[in-house]
Amino acid sequence: MPLGSGHQTTTTAANFIPEVWSKEVKMAVEQSLVFANLVKRFDMDVAQFGDTIHIPDLSNLVANNKTAQTSVTLQAPTEGVTNISINQHKETSFIVEDIVSAQSQYDLQSMYTQKSGYAIAEAIDDSVAGLYAGLSQTTGSGASALADADILGGIELLDEANAPMNDRSFVIRPAAKADILALDKFALVNESGSSMGLRNGEIGDIYGVKVFMTTNTPTVTTVAHNVLFQKEAFALAMQVNPRVQSQYKQEYLGNLVTVDTLYGVLEYRDTFGVDVQSLD
Repeated sequence: MPLGSGHQTTTTAANFIPEVWSKEVKMAVEQSLVFANLVKRFDMDVAQFGDTIHIPDLSNLVANNKTAQTSVTLQAPTEGVTNISINQHKETSFIVEDIVSAQSQYDLQSMYTQKSGYAIAEAIDDSVAGLYAGLSQTTGSGASALADADILGGIELLDEANAPMNDRSFVIRPAAKADILALDKFALVNESGSSMGLRNGEIGDIYGVKVFMTTNTPTVTTVAHNVLFQKEAFALAMQVNPRVQSQYKQEYLGNLVTVDTLYGVLEYRDTFGVDVQSLD
């Protein structure tokens, strides 16, 4: 016979069924940050003081014909100077009040400190990546996929500028990675048995140039601005490396944590960089 309707259900027993909070948290996804580690650094020049780095230019001299019984040809180039302004001061701050620390099962101060460090690192990487906009050399098209000819054209521009063969990098968007994987000349980094590159954004090499993939590669609407460059194309001077400072604020009954940094960036050698455009 039917048992009737007097059953215990999740509704009638709701006060006996606990909600469970996981010991883990769902961390926001982070990009691979590669630009800052691939450019020329001037950190030591401003480690102690200063707001501008002056870098004197030095011209090449020419070889002149020497005629018998005549004096040599003197050369006295008027030299310029390249300046890096230390004008980027970034900070990320938060307060965790005592009541939150006492009642939460999570170490929020530690977790948000980690995220603050990432925010600062991302800001530095963004500053360097944004220098692509000043490059005068471009290849490819924002209306089509990345092609072998676009890469070869960029490499040729670097060669014509006498950019050193070492310390060349190609930083690309995910869509460009899909294009480049189809090229026979591309070699995955793990084909050589190395896993280090996979941890820092490096995915392989093409024509002897290391290739890095990151969503932090600049993009404007549907145009990906993949950047092919030798390290001296861009300069970064870190005066204050990212630092963590913590202070108890009695007026808020909580811990204030700040992560900050001070630096400057510059397009250092225009002809050592190429904006390789492709459809994103």
